[in-house]
Amino acid sequence: MKKAVSIKEIAEALGMSRNTVSKALNGQHVPARTKEAVLRKAQEMHYKSFDSDLLKSRKHRILLLSGKPFHNMNFFLPIVKAIEKCCYDSNYELFEYTYNGKTTFFDTVSQRIDDLRPDGILAIECFDSKFINKLLEKELPVCFLDFPGYAFDPSRPHDLLCCYDEKLVRKYVESLIEEQGAKRFCFVGDYHHCLSFHERYMGMIRGVNLGGIKHTKEDDILYKDAEFDAGSVAAFKERILNLSQLPDCFVCCNDFVARKVATALKELGHRIPKDVMIIGFDDVAEAVEERPYLTTFAVNKTFLGEEAVRLLVSRIEAGNIATRTVMVDCALVERESTLG
Repeated sequence: MKKAVSIKEIAEALGMSRNTVSKALNGQHVPARTKEAVLRKAQEMHYKSFDSDLLKSRKHRILLLSGKPFHNMNFFLPIVKAIEKCCYDSNYELFEYTYNGKTTFFDTVSQRIDDLRPDGILAIECFDSKFINKLLEKELPVCFLDFPGYAFDPSRPHDLLCCYDEKLVRKYVESLIEEQGAKRFCFVGDYHHCLSFHERYMGMIRGVNLGGIKHTKEDDILYKDAEFDAGSVAAFKERILNLSQLPDCFVCCNDFVARKVATALKELGHRIPKDVMIIGFDDVAEAVEERPYLTTFAVNKTFLGEEAVRLLVSRIEAGNIATRTVMVDCALVERESTLG
């Protein structure tokens, strides 16, 4: 009787460790190329009853990891639906896990990842630098949708997918200065919250500077998300009243905030856009849920979800490659809040 092939023999044939081969054969995480090589060698060497059908049915396991519940559902739902559909169509296993963003310990998330044994992670609303570096230390392929709004050096390669917001905001601010004579601008939001908010803030600042207008942070309504209720019209009314003068245009971090600011302005007796203009971002339902309809920037949310999966899978299959950043263009949607 022919002697059964052992894991040690497969490892020796491939020049790998027994531990690596064992992990690959038992569904634990190893780089995609390594797993492919082990599975094929096991098939060639007739390891146990290893069947080619197992190789054909192999599929990626993807974890969708969120740093907090999706409060801005109108923005995130289309992205998540696109991720789910893309994984379903490609026969990938998708798991979803939301961790408590206020928890400073990584152990719970780490254990969850170990239990699920994903091939790669899609990270949404993950903006804490310490958490990100600990996540990357798991040595799993990771693709982030958006990133922290301040510069830091992640410890390991990853992918980043984000919208290219700065250029569009800057150009539109310049056009409002040149064509409508706007002279005072006010940014509303926490520009440290994430990279996309920071890009929007810097777009306004650069547009104002290129237009030859002086601007300071005292002209803005800046706050920390953890310390300010962005869903409170009363809170925005108070902050607007504390401004030294009413700006010609509010540039808001997203449509949700822009709608609250618009309501606050109307309750204070200001007319939009005759007295003051408002710009939002994301082109979600809030932009057109009541008059005036908001000028905003449209994000292709379905494409973001699909591209996130494509990026992650390419990293899973390519193995150890350098960090990649993909910036997706948005489109200006002009509506009543800036069109007098």
